[in-house]
Formats: sequence, structure tokens, C-alpha cells
Amino acid sequence: MSYASDRKMENLIMLRILAGLEKKPPRRVQEMRDVKAKQDRAVHQLMVRAYDIPFYRARFERSGTTPADYHTAEDLYKFPVLTKEELRDWMDEELAGNAEKYKDWHVNPTSGSTGIPLRTLFSPRENAAVHANWMRVLMMGGFVPMVHKNLHRPNSLHTETGGKKSLMQKLIDTRWKEMSDAIKQRVPSEQLLREINEYKPYFLYCHKNILVRVAKYAKEHQIPLWQPKLYAPISEMLDHQSEQLLLEMFGPGLLNAYGLSEVGSCATRLPGEQEFVVNNDTHVINLYADDGTPSDSGMAVVTPLFKTDLPIINYETRDRMDSYRREGLRFITRILGRMNDVIRHRDGSVTEWGNIEVVVNYSTHLDIVQSRFIQESYDLIRIQLVKDPASALSNEEIERRYTELFAPVLNNEFHFVYEWMDEIPADPNGKLRMIVCNVK
Repeated sequence: MSYASDRKMENLIMLRILAGLEKKPPRRVQEMRDVKAKQDRAVHQLMVRAYDIPFYRARFERSGTTPADYHTAEDLYKFPVLTKEELRDWMDEELAGNAEKYKDWHVNPTSGSTGIPLRTLFSPRENAAVHANWMRVLMMGGFVPMVHKNLHRPNSLHTETGGKKSLMQKLIDTRWKEMSDAIKQRVPSEQLLREINEYKPYFLYCHKNILVRVAKYAKEHQIPLWQPKLYAPISEMLDHQSEQLLLEMFGPGLLNAYGLSEVGSCATRLPGEQEFVVNNDTHVINLYADDGTPSDSGMAVVTPLFKTDLPIINYETRDRMDSYRREGLRFITRILGRMNDVIRHRDGSVTEWGNIEVVVNYSTHLDIVQSRFIQESYDLIRIQLVKDPASALSNEEIERRYTELFAPVLNNEFHFVYEWMDEIPADPNGKLRMIVCNVK
């Protein structure tokens, strides 16, 4: 295997992989059975490959299993869960000890929700599969490559923009245009709105918080906003408040794609749909109850089936989901958010985002389009709020109702301080966390 050759041919490899992916959610029984069979074959092939990798051989031995024990997605419950810390340490060791081997690989960094960066290694073929999978997600929503226009955020967290492109990249990206980089530098909402209105993309994707502030700016200043046929707020959990504002201003074409940079996009909620379809031909999503047993509701553990050079098996996302299964395939009915986004209580207990979310959803009736909760101590929570520009309610009325709603959810233990903002600034990584806990 020549990684250097694969790197040069990466876009052709991507197109070949894309041709073999499912382009429509399976609706009929036989379609679901066919996808399930494809997923199960890929599980066994992945585990055969992983058995030859020392890091995973040790995990096989720990579980008392061999590749012969893995023939279905459900069999992965037998295998140890992989934490972010374990993945970080393994990837760092691989990079430190095999620099020459990985010179033609991609290093995909995340900012790390705990403040400690995680670097994930992708071979050229694995990276091609990530991009093919994302293209497939767009095509499920009706996007046609090289026909429809795409306006998207630059990938400045990973690579510098404006680099030289190959002939194949130029061909593929003919109708793709980058927005101004609102992550590395402050770009006014007015400028971003103008770029959207001038380019008039069929498909638009950017960080959720950036799309929210553009939508709010357009509403506040009564400026017409181009409504793409398809748009995706990415990189952050889509809360109910933000979703309602985006639907109002950008229109009904909202595509909600769930994924992580470590594993790619793995579940998709198409416009107008109520549930997420797992990309079952490229991923497995298994859910675990709090006691670690298999469940249809609980923490999501993801395995990207295309990542066979350095596999990521049973990766602990720390996100909670509700789901059901049909013909063996998992369908996600609700994504509840990160388990480590919590409010901490003095007695050691925590209140998770899922408990607060119900109240936040109701608060859209209070004309709030964006909010964030910052726990400063065991007694004080600072609530940042952005009001709907069309609201007739006073700040004092909203604060009173917020306190009435949230105090019981948090056991009446906290004093609330309100901070009114034109927009809530993103974190340094370009994302916007809903809960920030400053209590260790």
C-alpha cells in the first residue's frame, strides 16, 4: 500500500467510494435488510483488520473475544468502549513513534471540549471516505455536485484556506465557495449576510452560532435573507431556540447532520423529518444505559466502518440519544446533547443538559432566540440571553419567568444573574457551548 499514491489520487478514491454509498434513506423492509447486511459484513471485516493492530489486540484479549465473535452491529457491545483520553494517547503515541509512516496521512485536530486537543490520524483513503460520506449526506437532501452551488465555512481550524488545488479538486469544487472566515477573525454579520444574498447558494453550511447571528441580524434590521433549498448548522448541538429562528429566516430546508470530527457525519435528519437516519452503511451507533448495558436510550458509542487503517471502534461520544430499531437498523428520535455539559450541585449530583433542554424549549415563547448558562459557583448561575428583535416583552418580564421556570429544575439552589447581549460570542474553537461549568 502506498499512502503517497493514495494521497495524489484521493479525490478519485472519494468519487469511487461515493458511488457505492446509499443515497436515499431506506424506507422499505427489503431496503433496510439490505443495508443491515452491508453494515454487518463491514463490522466483521473491520474487526478482522483491528485484530492485527497491537492497540486493539490488547482490547480483544481484555474482552476475551476474537474477530469470529463479531458479525453484526450488536456484537460490538462485547467490545470495550474507547474513551477520548484513550484515543488521544494512542494517536499521540502513533505520531511520536511513526512520523515517517504518517507523513502522507491527514491529522485532523479538534479543540477538545476539555481544553486538551485531540489529533486524529486519517489515511488518504479514510479521509476520502469522510468526504464521500459528507457528500452523500448532502445528496440525500437533494444536492447535486457540480450542478448546485454550495456556500460553506472555511476549514480554518484544520488547514489554511486558499491553498493550491489539484485539477480534480477544481473540477469537483466548481460550484463551491467559501464564506469569510468568522472563526479566526471577527466578521460582521452584515458582511456574512451580504455574501449569502449575493451568492444565492442551493446549499449553505456553517457553524450554528454564525448562522444564528446572521438570521438575527436580518430579522432585527428587516433585511431580506436568501433561503437556500438546503442548509446545515454544523459543529454544535442544534437547540430548539436556534432551530426556530433558523426556520423562520432561512426557510424549511434545514438539514441536521450529527457527527464528530473523529468519526465523520453519522446520522442525518432531512428537512421536514422528525427523526435522524443513521448512515448505517458507514457507521454503527450503539447506545448504552447508565449501567453500561445495551439500550435504545443513553450514551451514543460510534464506530466508523470505513476507518480500517487506524480504526476507531466503540468511540464514546458523551452524547445522549433516544432511538428505536427497525429491521435491525437504528433510527434516532432525539439527540439530548453532551453528558459533560452539566450544572454541578454542592452535594455532588449534577443536572444535565437534557433536564434543562425541556425548559429552554418552552422559553421560545418568551421571545428568546439564544441562551447560554454559565455556572460560576455552587450558588450562582449567569444566564446570557439574546432577545428576539420582534419581542414586545420587557427584559424584566423575561427574567422573572426564566427564574420561575429554572429555579425548580435546579432544586431552587441557585441565584440567577442575567446578561443581555446582542449575540453570544462563540468560544475560541468557533463553537458555542450551551452550558459552561466553571466549578471543578
